[in-house]
This record gives sequence, C-alpha cells and structure tokens, in this order.
Amino acid sequence: MVFKMLAAVLVVGAGVGLGFGMAEKLRQRPRQLRLLQYGLTMLQGEIRYRQSPLPAAFEAVAAQTKAPVGDVFAQLARQLVQADGKGLAWAWGEIKPRIQEDLALLGEDVSLMDSLMLVLGGGGIHEQDRQLTLHLRHLQQQEAQAEIARQAGEKMWCYLGLFSGLALVIILL
Repeated sequence: MVFKMLAAVLVVGAGVGLGFGMAEKLRQRPRQLRLLQYGLTMLQGEIRYRQSPLPAAFEAVAAQTKAPVGDVFAQLARQLVQADGKGLAWAWGEIKPRIQEDLALLGEDVSLMDSLMLVLGGGGIHEQDRQLTLHLRHLQQQEAQAEIARQAGEKMWCYLGLFSGLALVIILL
C-alpha cells in the first residue's frame, strides 16, 4: 500500500512538473523578446551614434544585456571575428542552432532575426537604423502576441499537468 501511494505521488509530481515546465516556456518567451528588443535598441544606438563596427557593437550590447539573450550577441561578436569576411548572415547561421535550443523563441521569432541578419551591416548607417526600427516594431508585435499566449496557456498547462497525473494514477489503480 505504501508503494502504491509513493508511486501515485511520484506520477502526480511528474505530471505537475511537466505542466509547470511547459508553463515556464510560455513565461520565458515574452521576457526574452523584451530583452531582444532592448539589445537591438542598444545595437541601434551603437550603430547610429557611436558608429561602431558590428563585432564591437555586438560585444558592447552583450555586456549590457542579461543572459541568455546577451549570450546571443556575444556569440555573434565572436563569430564575426572568426568569420574572415564571410559576413553577418554566415555568423548568424553558425550560431542559430544553438540559439534555437537555448532560447524560448518560436520559429517566427527566429525567422524575423534571420531577415534582420541578412540586411544588417550591408548598407549605410541610415539604412541599418531604418531596418532595426522596422524589426523592433515587429518584435513588439511578437511580444504582445506572446504575452496573450502566455496568459491563455500558462494556467492551462499547470492544471493539465496536475490533472493528467491524477488521471494516470486513477487509471493505474
């Protein structure tokens, strides 16, 4: 009897843990999108006012942006130094798989960054500034949608984890 109770508690605990894990992913996405906007705004300032080269600009942004988004800018700076003239799109392509694993961003968020990395560094200061402004607006829209999804799905995942664990215990007993 004691083993059945212990197993039931473990099954319910696992269900709750999975539910809270999924809810945490929903919580992380709006935060990371805000941090990404913050970093891109700082990058815009580095390009517009300081006219820093991209590796130096990415390093400056990485130093002032919290992890894990700050790590993205640091990795970009390192890859650009190693790029040997291959460009920002190549550097982004090199770090993109790691970023998709480390961040809670969706495919649409990553594709927005893909399009930014294709145009950033290729034009003049005013063109880059315009592109950053445009992408920042898109990120703001993505953040608003992520916040709506978080509000709708956070409690659902928590309850779903609890009730799926309870249902599994009932089925097994």
